[in-house]
Amino acid sequence: MDSHGRLEIQTQGHLLWIRVQGGINYEFACRYRDEVMAAVLSLPPGPWVRVTDIQQWELGGPEIILPLHELMVWCEARQLAHSINIVSLLNLQKHMLDAMMTDVARHSLRHLTQQIPETLSLVQQLLPEFDAVAVMEPFYQNECLSR
Repeated sequence: MDSHGRLEIQTQGHLLWIRVQGGINYEFACRYRDEVMAAVLSLPPGPWVRVTDIQQWELGGPEIILPLHELMVWCEARQLAHSINIVSLLNLQKHMLDAMMTDVARHSLRHLTQQIPETLSLVQQLLPEFDAVAVMEPFYQNECLSR
């Protein structure tokens, strides 16, 4: 659905990697919520890590907050251990992330990164048995993934 943003989801073991691009609206936020929930349910039991690449996210209006807030509550109730957000507009994107997390009982640790290699290194620390670069190379189709 490129007219209202683009969503890609990759799972591997206890890792959920999400990439959001473009501007998003309420319908996209609801679809995003539903698809992420479905992906989480496919993960093996136990604590998991979510990486959300929002470097090319063009934000959205206040109507997107409710479905994304619902998702955050849902994820926190299902053993989310680490939430890693890859950002490009640190202050604006952090403000939107904070709005989504208002009154959410947080159990996970939140990390903000600004580059894919930094994120891959963090994922490798959190999930040492996992070769993040090998899994993400096809996902980013030749974009810079240097270690």
